[in-house]
Amino acid sequence: METKVAPIYATLVMGYLEEKLYTELPTVFDINFATYIKENWKRYLDDCFIFWTKSEEELQTFHRTINNIHESIKFTVESSTIELPFLDILIIKEGAKIKTDLYCKPTDTHQYLDVRSCHPSHTKRNIPFNLARRICTIVSESDLKQKRLHELKIFLKRQHYPEGLIDVAIENASQIPINELRRTRDKDENQPGNIPFVITFNPRNHNILSSAKRFFPILEQSQNMKNLIKESEIINSRRQAPNLKRLLTRAKYETSSSTSVQKCGDPRCGTCEIIEEGSSKILKSGHTLRPNDRMNCKSQNLIYCATCPTCNYFYIGQTGRLIDRVRVHKQQIKDPSIRNTPCSKHFDECGTGRFKIFPFYKMKNNDENFRRAKEDYFIELFKPPLNRK
Repeated sequence: METKVAPIYATLVMGYLEEKLYTELPTVFDINFATYIKENWKRYLDDCFIFWTKSEEELQTFHRTINNIHESIKFTVESSTIELPFLDILIIKEGAKIKTDLYCKPTDTHQYLDVRSCHPSHTKRNIPFNLARRICTIVSESDLKQKRLHELKIFLKRQHYPEGLIDVAIENASQIPINELRRTRDKDENQPGNIPFVITFNPRNHNILSSAKRFFPILEQSQNMKNLIKESEIINSRRQAPNLKRLLTRAKYETSSSTSVQKCGDPRCGTCEIIEEGSSKILKSGHTLRPNDRMNCKSQNLIYCATCPTCNYFYIGQTGRLIDRVRVHKQQIKDPSIRNTPCSKHFDECGTGRFKIFPFYKMKNNDENFRRAKEDYFIELFKPPLNRK
């Protein structure tokens, strides 16, 4: 969800699902293991983690149980007896010992903020220390920690940070005891809230807040304002000034270009790896698909073709958002209990879990009924083998 309140939505929904799960578990497992799950279940937003102590078959039972809680919300499971990433941590199992390392996605380019950029100087000074502190917090083994800190130094020097600043930051972070780094800080509900004093950042601006504080006695002439200022701490905050990326927009009149399918280029996109690029696609039946518009992974309201890479059998479908539909296909390939299309079983068995996708018809409106009607038209026209039940 591309919204600022998405984390709140995720937390509320997941909290509701967890309460239902904890009620359901004693009917599936014994009370001791149900209690173990409740006490050891870890979550950040919608990413969950647990050390599983039962068999793989019982893990599948747990997976089916959690997927049956809500008909529209399905979970995917990833397990390993060696190592597994959770957020930015790689958890490694060596016998009865657990080690942790820093986890970075293969697409991570480590392009940290360039020290020459127009940002507050204290922000740029704190970046090396905070990154070094993160490594010291996560990485459990001393030799591996030194390796990660050396890599960090290379990344920061590439962004023109002074070597002296980097060395001091690494030294300061390394001196903090591990128990202090990993200590959980509980939020004090009685602590007064902060009032942000927000201005647009400019390196030529002087400290306006310090000047404003000299005139606080004027505000304190009002009892309400006096109580408000007394109970809260006013903090200095700066918003980023408009940069070229924000100022330069797409031209009102677009230049003509051929219709084609392209990857969106987002390094976090999971659809780029399976989308087929190009201005046409030849089906196994001999028909040729030609996109009627320019489309990519993030296109919406369209008809698509999903193809098995092994035998080239294909499936025609419709979707409101391509990235959501790809995610559902992947979930149904992994979990037979939630499949509702025959193509999922075929992609699992013949394609070994793989498939390619090619969007070729973009609708002019968002009406789902029109989209389904157009899907039926193409199914009748191309007679895709994987649409047959």
